[in-house]
Amino acid sequence: MSTPRVLLVDDEPNMRWTMAEFLKRGGYEVLTASDFDSAMNALGGPEFDAAVIDIVLPGRSGVELLKELSSRATYLPVVMITGEPNPSLIPEIVRAGAYDFIAKPILKEALIKAVSRAVEKKRLVDEKGRLEQEIKRHAAELEARVNERTAELAEAHSFLNLVLDSSTEYAIVATDTKGRITLFNRGAERMFGHAAEQAFGREPGDLLGQQDDEDFNQTFLTSVREANASGRHQAEVWFRRADGGEFFASIAVTPIRASGGDMLGHLGIIRDLTVERRNAESLRRMQERLAHQEKIAALGRAAAQVAHEVKNPLAGILLYAMHLRGKVAGKLAEDEVALVDKLVETINHLTRTVEQVLDFARPLRLAPRPVDLNLVVADVLQLLAPQASANRIESRMELDDRGCRVVLDEASIRSALMNLILNAIQAMPDGGTLRVSVLPCDAAVLVEIADTGKGMNEEQVANIFEPFYTTKSQGLGLGMSFAAKVVEQHGGAVSVESHEGEGTTIRVELPREAEVS
Repeated sequence: MSTPRVLLVDDEPNMRWTMAEFLKRGGYEVLTASDFDSAMNALGGPEFDAAVIDIVLPGRSGVELLKELSSRATYLPVVMITGEPNPSLIPEIVRAGAYDFIAKPILKEALIKAVSRAVEKKRLVDEKGRLEQEIKRHAAELEARVNERTAELAEAHSFLNLVLDSSTEYAIVATDTKGRITLFNRGAERMFGHAAEQAFGREPGDLLGQQDDEDFNQTFLTSVREANASGRHQAEVWFRRADGGEFFASIAVTPIRASGGDMLGHLGIIRDLTVERRNAESLRRMQERLAHQEKIAALGRAAAQVAHEVKNPLAGILLYAMHLRGKVAGKLAEDEVALVDKLVETINHLTRTVEQVLDFARPLRLAPRPVDLNLVVADVLQLLAPQASANRIESRMELDDRGCRVVLDEASIRSALMNLILNAIQAMPDGGTLRVSVLPCDAAVLVEIADTGKGMNEEQVANIFEPFYTTKSQGLGLGMSFAAKVVEQHGGAVSVESHEGEGTTIRVELPREAEVS
C-alpha cells in the first residue's frame, strides 16, 4: 500500500516545518506550500489524500483555496487550521466543504488524528467511487448480456434495427423478399445523402445505382442469388449519391433468415473505398518517390566516382598548362599565347563542372533555424535582378503581409530558390513577367514562381527534376534536381505546372517546422 500524501499549506515557516515533521513521523508523505499560488502549483502533480490548510494566508485566503479544492471533480478532504479561532468563520468553512477544523497551537496527536480521519475519508470516498464504477460496469455487462440474449430470440429484422444505431462508418441496407429497402442506417444516410424515410420501399437500383445504368439492378440481383447459394457474396461496384456524385465501394450481401430458416430478405454492408484508394495511391507515389531518390543517390554516387577520378588528373593538367603559360609569355605571338589561355580556361571550366557533380552527390547537412522567408525571397530576387534586367523581364514580388517565419536551413533554401528563379528567367530570353509569391497555408508555406516563358511539353515536365536532364545548350542539368532535393529534405514538396506557349508555374511547399530528413 502506498504512503498517504498530504498537502500542508501554512505561511509560518516554523509552524509549517513542525507540522510537516509531525506528519512525516506519523507515516505520511508531506508536500508543503506557503500560499495559494504555490499550493495550486503543487496540486498539478500526483494526487493527494488529504490537505491541511491555514485559514490566514498571504494574498488569497485559505478559505478561497478550500473553495477552489471543493469545486474540483476529484474529492480531497481538507482540514482547516488557524491561530485565531473565530466561530463566525466556521459556518463559511463548513459550507465551503471543509472536512475538519483544528485550532493552533497544534498538538501532534490532534493533527495526526485529524489527518488520519481525513485520509480514511478520502479512502472511503475513493472506494465508494470505485465500487460505483464497478457496479456500473457490472450493470453494463449484465445489460449487454440481456441484450445479447434478447437479440438471439428476436427476429432478424429487430436485430438489424439495433445495427441501425451502431454503425456510421458502414452503410447497412436491408431489403425484403421483394427487393424493397426495409433498413437504411445512419451510415447509409451519410454515405448516400438520402434520408431513411426516402429510401424505405424503394429498390436499391433506383436509389443507389449509377445514373443511366440499367445493369445495376441486375448486378444487385446477381449478388443476391450468389449470396443465397454460398451464404455471402462480395463485389466492388460504382454507386451514386443524392447529389449525383459517384463513388466506388465494396458491398457484401448476406441472406437474412428467421430462426426457423425462412427467408426474410437480404442485408448489404457497403464500405466506401474512396479513402482507401486515395491512401493506396499516396502509398504508390511514396514508393515511386523512394525509388526515384534511390535512383538519384545511385546516379550521384556513380557520377561522383567518375568526377573524383577526373578531378586529380585535371589538377595536374592545369599545373602543366599554367607552367606552359609562364614559359611562353613574351616568346610567342599574342594569338598563340591566347591559345594557351584558352586551354587554362577550358580546364578551369571542366574543374568547376566536376565540383558541381561532387556537390550534388554529397549529402546535405541542414541546420534549421527560424528564418523570415519573405526576406530570403526578396534577397534572391535582388541578386538575380541583373539577369532579369538583361532579359528585359519585369519582376513582381508578392509577400505574406503577416510575416513568414519558417524553421529551415537558410543557405540550402536560398540556393534552391535561386536555381528555380534563375531557371524561370532563362525560360524568357525575349522578355516577359516573373512573379514570385509567398503564400501561407495552414501549417505550411507556399512559394510560387511563375513565368510567361515558352513553357514545357509533357516530357519536359515529367523529367524537369531528373538529374542531368536539360534542354539547354550549356549546363549539367543539376540545378532543378538539387532544388527538389533540398525541398524534399525539409519535408516539403515541389511541383510544376506548364503548357507549351503558356509559361510555367513552380510551387514549393515548405512546412513551418522543418521535418529534416
